[in-house]
Amino acid sequence: MIDVHVHLHPPRLYAAIRRWFAERTDWTIDHATEPAAVAATLRAAGVERFVFCSYAHKTGMARDLNAWLAQTARDLDRYGVPLATVHLDDPDPAGDLDAAFDDGCIGLKIHEDVQRLAVDDPRFDPVFARIAQREGFVLAHIGHVPWDEDTNDGPARIARVLERHPRLRFVVAHFGVPDWAGYAARMPQHPNLFLDTTMAFTAGSPLFAGADRAFVESIADAIVLGTDYPNIPYAYGSDLQGLAALSLPPEVLQKILRENARRLSPALA
Repeated sequence: MIDVHVHLHPPRLYAAIRRWFAERTDWTIDHATEPAAVAATLRAAGVERFVFCSYAHKTGMARDLNAWLAQTARDLDRYGVPLATVHLDDPDPAGDLDAAFDDGCIGLKIHEDVQRLAVDDPRFDPVFARIAQREGFVLAHIGHVPWDEDTNDGPARIARVLERHPRLRFVVAHFGVPDWAGYAARMPQHPNLFLDTTMAFTAGSPLFAGADRAFVESIADAIVLGTDYPNIPYAYGSDLQGLAALSLPPEVLQKILRENARRLSPALA
């Protein structure tokens, strides 16, 4: 398996994130956050490689955060590989992205809600052009889900991005909930558009999609495994149980759990 959506953050940032969830949600999140502990949990579950990320929620922190992510990947012997972060209000987001790639990052994480950024902001265009040129990918949390289902028509906005950058590989987190059907409708025109499984197949999840077997099979070439671990209120592997409950053919499940992720970056091939 290849998990393309894992969170690793510097200790102070992770402590702040956990405080936010403790104060504003009823989620019980008690998984260890140390990179080595996270990696150990994934190895025990049969994950052969994982992609991890953080995000610059304010200006002036992207470069230092990218350096931490790249060093963490080296500390993990590249078992985990990082996505970079940028902030559009910094002086040179494209330069920050280039520096992060040079240091070992393989793409970009965007969290519209946390970062207060929109993926279709034209200022992302030079950043996206660099990512496509360097054969990386974007992983994006669209809108304010799960706190608010308004995504400002995420499928249409991302379609416009991909019209401008047709070579850009773009993964929408959380299966695009609540807009998964809208993303699926655009996939024939945008073959580099993917959805990840994060929190979308776990019963009781606030982002449960409810997609049935027929729908999943219809876009099986565009689904990749993601979990959000360790920032989830249930055990690692719950997503896998939800997928297993669909009784997908083995070859379809293998695409979702492993093969499709290999198409996102040469580092995962």
